[in-house]
Amino acid sequence: MGTTAAPAAAAGIRAQVKQQLARAAGRAPGEGATVLIYHRIGGGTGDELDVTTADFTAQADLLAELPPGRVVSLDEATDRLRAGRRTPSTVLTFDDGFADVHENAWPLLKERALPFTVYLTSGQVGGEMRWEGSTAKGESGRGLSWEQLREMTDSGLCTVANHTRTHARPELLTLAELDGCNDDVEEHLGTRPRHFAYTWGVTVPHMEAALRARFRTAATGQVGRNLPGFDPARFCRVPVRRTDPIDFFRAKFYGRLIPERAYARIVATAKAVGARA
Repeated sequence: MGTTAAPAAAAGIRAQVKQQLARAAGRAPGEGATVLIYHRIGGGTGDELDVTTADFTAQADLLAELPPGRVVSLDEATDRLRAGRRTPSTVLTFDDGFADVHENAWPLLKERALPFTVYLTSGQVGGEMRWEGSTAKGESGRGLSWEQLREMTDSGLCTVANHTRTHARPELLTLAELDGCNDDVEEHLGTRPRHFAYTWGVTVPHMEAALRARFRTAATGQVGRNLPGFDPARFCRVPVRRTDPIDFFRAKFYGRLIPERAYARIVATAKAVGARA
């Protein structure tokens, strides 16, 4: 099998497995806030974190069909949880700050009036999105410009949050990384970030006091919904990947995470025995 055919076949297998797993999900929305993680949209790579524009369009259409008040901003979801409300809520987030979010996702989000958050690596704005330890495959993308970010935030739909200044590895997270990103955003956009996402989704316990003092939430890579009584420094999220069939995606935004967790166990088992997942 050629070098091009092999990844395509693997992606097809992943999609088939997910389609079968999606049958275990119900249609009733789960309680609390389900926070979806995106990275790139239509970046042209084969990376699992690069969702095609066509797939994102289908996903945005599904989200737009939900009743009013289901897709909300990160602040609204946080307010509901702090008030003890278990209202089903879906939050859209985009990590890092790739320019293709503006090029390919923003027109769809604007047309459908869907609020969203960009967790921004401020030192990559306007440059090449590449950092130490990056697992991204294919060509690195361009970063959003401050002009593009200002256009999105001025609409009232986009919240810009902190994802460090340099996409620092978890063990290298410092106050300078946090405050540097906050300062950059405030200088260029006039607002200071109120939310943070850990790089690689890995928590940094010794920094939690600083995070709690600066931000309303700190988002992890731990899969789960957020319910009243949540730990704001351990906000759960749910990844969206390139090979997610639409039924598998529907289970995610409904907060029905049995398929997602089952797939994660399959991937972990495959990796443990040396298979490529």
